[in-house]
Amino acid sequence: MDKIMMKDERNSRDSPVDTQTRLFYILGSPIAHVRAPIVWSALFKRYGVNTLMLPADVTTSNFDTAMKGLKAIKNFDGAFFTMPHKFAAMDHADSLTQRAQRIGSINLLRRQADGTWEGDNVDGAGFIAGLRADGVSLDGAKVYLHGCGGVGRSIGWTLGVDKIASLTVYDVDEGRAREPARSIASVSSARLATGRPSMRDIDIAINASPVGLNASDDLPFTVGELPLHAVVADVIMGRA
Repeated sequence: MDKIMMKDERNSRDSPVDTQTRLFYILGSPIAHVRAPIVWSALFKRYGVNTLMLPADVTTSNFDTAMKGLKAIKNFDGAFFTMPHKFAAMDHADSLTQRAQRIGSINLLRRQADGTWEGDNVDGAGFIAGLRADGVSLDGAKVYLHGCGGVGRSIGWTLGVDKIASLTVYDVDEGRAREPARSIASVSSARLATGRPSMRDIDIAINASPVGLNASDDLPFTVGELPLHAVVADVIMGRA
């Protein structure tokens, strides 16, 4: 009865929250460019789910403290992670999906029915689904991936098990590019390479680096050298 009364009052006052509201957070720093709180909170409202997603600007030095506090909140059901927390977040999971184990980072932590926390990484799956929704075919494509951090690794792994012809990965930290390239190559039928390719040979070019967060940033790669049919995709949704 109390829940029904809460719902009626929330609806009558057009309030997004009451004491029964479940909470999700997205943690990152910077956080101002992130659209997840707008998108997910709107979807929860549209489908009548009494849940909110909230942004949390948390620095690396405060991350473990913030996670400990959030997990102690009884109506906290999970978290999304963006830069720079996708690797550190793994330490806060009691279990990992096979996909997260393979990728080596997580962008999602969810409370299980038994109270334990499961980590997953859906960055790559979501990114590829977005390409396909826009009519981009991966079959036989030569792909360049710029950036091998948490989101880049996830996209790289998802591409690697798809039907692409080749995948070239680059990172300013060469070791951070070589390691996923070797791992992906062990299970992929695509040709794997590291470094900067000739952009004239690329069908799909992806920026998975932080380049673009600031208005003063240069382009991550030379777009003018791409063939006319090439697709350029970016993980940066907006600028802080």
